[in-house]
Amino acid sequence: MGTGEIVMNICVFGLWHLGLVTSACLAKLGHTVVGLDFNKKIVKGLQNKKTPLFEPGLNELILESMQTGKLSFTYEAKEALKKAKVLWFAFDTPIDDKDAADILFLENNFRKIMPYFNNGLKIVISSQAPVGFVNKIENLFVEYHPNKKCHFACSPENLKLGKALDAFLNPDRIIIGVRNQESKEAFIPLFSSITARLQWMKVESAEMTKHAINSFLATSVCFANEISYICEQVGADAKEVELGLKTESRIGPKAYLRPGAAFSGGTLARDINFLIRLSSKFKLPSYLIKAVKHSNLFHRNWIEVKCRQALGSLKKKTVAILGLTYKPGTDTLRRSPAVELAKLLQAKGALVNSFDPVIKSIPKDLSKIICLKNSAGKAILNADVVIIATECPEFLQFGEDVINLMKNKIIIDPNGFIVKLIEHKDLSYISVGKSFDKESVE
Repeated sequence: MGTGEIVMNICVFGLWHLGLVTSACLAKLGHTVVGLDFNKKIVKGLQNKKTPLFEPGLNELILESMQTGKLSFTYEAKEALKKAKVLWFAFDTPIDDKDAADILFLENNFRKIMPYFNNGLKIVISSQAPVGFVNKIENLFVEYHPNKKCHFACSPENLKLGKALDAFLNPDRIIIGVRNQESKEAFIPLFSSITARLQWMKVESAEMTKHAINSFLATSVCFANEISYICEQVGADAKEVELGLKTESRIGPKAYLRPGAAFSGGTLARDINFLIRLSSKFKLPSYLIKAVKHSNLFHRNWIEVKCRQALGSLKKKTVAILGLTYKPGTDTLRRSPAVELAKLLQAKGALVNSFDPVIKSIPKDLSKIICLKNSAGKAILNADVVIIATECPEFLQFGEDVINLMKNKIIIDPNGFIVKLIEHKDLSYISVGKSFDKESVE
């Protein structure tokens, strides 16, 4: 059980990516976990050992924990909270197409479960919401249960799609915001069962830390990509510049400074929007944060621009997009940059073929835009241009056999994922931050 020895009865509320990872990992650590969600279809599927999403190792861990009796699922709140000492609020916050978070969804779910709280319940809020959300939840609790006492903690989600289990079980540290020493002592056994690296702070500081981390990462992405645009014009190699930056002691090797594709909508964009709105609310300037948003929106067009440079008009040209998911190692298509790119290129008249090793079918509306193939070879066959959109490990095996299938020998690999292909003499290999000679591909 990590560094702690206390086994707890825990209810994890919200059973999508965040909640399922949290449930499975807490059960693995030895706690007795009940996963709760009011969506009966999801719960019944889990009870029948059918998980609703793909995350490497998650399905196996859920089944293992169910078999040991450490993990179960229900849609009955009273049953889930009957013996619970901890409620872990772990809904994935819904985000619309403009990266605006649906906070009302979170509030409504909290209201629904409040009637079943036991006195002394320890409540962890991990769902992503603007700073101030936990205070609002605390006030709702006091209004509903004026004679009960519960402890609240904010521990912002720190999962990485495709690497979520390791991120939960082996975190750099866990950020935990609490109100006072009493609450801190109440939560120490729970979080110490995960790691000894605990960073305690005020609730609002924990909320703000998550916004600040994602906004800093977003700023770093945009900085690297803006530098890469200049590199393309002057003949510099942005990858070499990246190495120069990361070997500077004041920056460091883990800096988020890799030139490549724009960051997609989701966690980074959500927190940028949170901070922009907060700045506006308090009438504060946010020149840098607003600029990050605009810079990223501009960079999203990079692939389409390179396609037009290479092919001229895209009308009736065949484009092969390799990788469709939001990130490798997942089956999430929502807000996927690859899907957005397919829609853009199809609107320009291109015929779009695609392959993803995880995706076996796509929704009907997407099938009108994307022709999904069951192998990379079939997607690439006679393609005018091939785009590496998601960094699936299978694509690293590409070589002469794949190149020979292409109509035009052009690969656009924004992140430089298959960099070995740059040495192939018959191939035009295009990535962010390298100069591009249009004549070489005509």
